[in-house]
Amino acid sequence: MTPITIGSFVLIGVTGVLMFFKVRGGLIVIVHEWLSPILVIGACLHTWLNWGAVRAHLSRRRGLVVVGAFAALLLLSLAPFDEVSEVAREHGHGQDGLDRRAGQVLLEARVSTLAELTGRSPQQLRDRLRRHGVHVTSDDLVLGKAARQSRVHPARALGAVLEDEPE
Repeated sequence: MTPITIGSFVLIGVTGVLMFFKVRGGLIVIVHEWLSPILVIGACLHTWLNWGAVRAHLSRRRGLVVVGAFAALLLLSLAPFDEVSEVAREHGHGQDGLDRRAGQVLLEARVSTLAELTGRSPQQLRDRLRRHGVHVTSDDLVLGKAARQSRVHPARALGAVLEDEPE
């Protein structure tokens, strides 16, 4: 279990630090989120298999203080601190809900509105969407509906609207 714990710790630790510094390309976020249970399982099994050593560490004041401090931080992180959350959002953390809502708003917008917002003509946007498999029959059609009718994932349609590649 120690190699699994060490390997997953390195993976989750490095991807976590990258995410902290807003590096989110490639599979960083997916790997961090989806493989973090391996770290938890590995650490639990490692603790179980080495219970004697763990108990020895926890019998000392320093071990209790360190574990207690992390337990307190965990509890504090679960508490709803609106002021702290606002400061974190101002520095770019915790934007997932906002990002989701922005995506929903754009998916509910008409193609003509999206063309105007992205600085393209409606025809340019229709052509771009068509290249991504989204067939737009009217500039008044809502992007999400066009994606559903074309059987294209809404994220793909939204990506086609927002990408910066040249026409």
